[in-house]
Amino acid sequence: MIVERIQTENSLANFSNFAKSHLSIQVSLDGFAYCIFEKDLVDVVKLKKFEFTERAKNQNQLLNFVKEIFEKEYLLSEKFGTVNISYQNNLSVLVPEKFFDLNYLEDYLKYSIKILETDHVAFDAIESAKSKNVYIPFDSVDQYLKGKYSNLETYHSSSILINSLLKYFKNSIGNQLFVNVSRHNIEIVHLINSQLNLYNSFLFYTKEDFIYYLLFTMEQLGLNPEKQIVTFIGDVEKDSSLYNIAYKYIRYVNFIEVNNFSLSDAFYEMNPHIQKHNFFELLNQF
Repeated sequence: MIVERIQTENSLANFSNFAKSHLSIQVSLDGFAYCIFEKDLVDVVKLKKFEFTERAKNQNQLLNFVKEIFEKEYLLSEKFGTVNISYQNNLSVLVPEKFFDLNYLEDYLKYSIKILETDHVAFDAIESAKSKNVYIPFDSVDQYLKGKYSNLETYHSSSILINSLLKYFKNSIGNQLFVNVSRHNIEIVHLINSQLNLYNSFLFYTKEDFIYYLLFTMEQLGLNPEKQIVTFIGDVEKDSSLYNIAYKYIRYVNFIEVNNFSLSDAFYEMNPHIQKHNFFELLNQF
């Protein structure tokens, strides 16, 4: 079952012509989100998020969920100036550029991920980290969307996350620890003097799993929970169980707040149910 969780709409938008608009889509096994950025208004004019009540068990089930959303969301069938999609899953690995070879894409993944014969391996360039992000997209969804959009560009969501953090904090000094949260996924990014030191992701189903992975990572990095600031991104709020358990064990916890020039203050004023740390990857895809 698919549940609509969040919707925004800008009354100034022209919903009859999207030739100058950009469509961003993010897909995971837990849900689907999209936003439309209108270049004339220089703002997001529509954003919607859907959650699956049951996590998709396989790509076929995920494809059925996506098709159902497309049948209901007539705007997704419009012709957009540009379109991109990001896939959020745990099927990726970062490879330093000096070790990267196109002939060994599967080899980079096979030691930590089970690769099926039908899997297609892709990669993104993360130039600011001098690395490539090798990953397995949701291939059935990818093929379906390529049939919808001739100008589709695809990414792994972690590529957008890492690139964006390195862009916004390119002049920062010291240790910075970012925790990007989605329904069943935690991604941890550690920067030292604005350089990427670590990226890792974990599946979790309870708040105890969540805090275990976070504290374990901090221990491995030698970061003191009494001193290190932890900055949250994504689907976590101050009154949530995840925030509360983190604050129980970590002294300094806050939320990311960056000046995204693609979004106006009016966007947040009109949509108080969306905070600046929400939809970080989706809103940095353009």
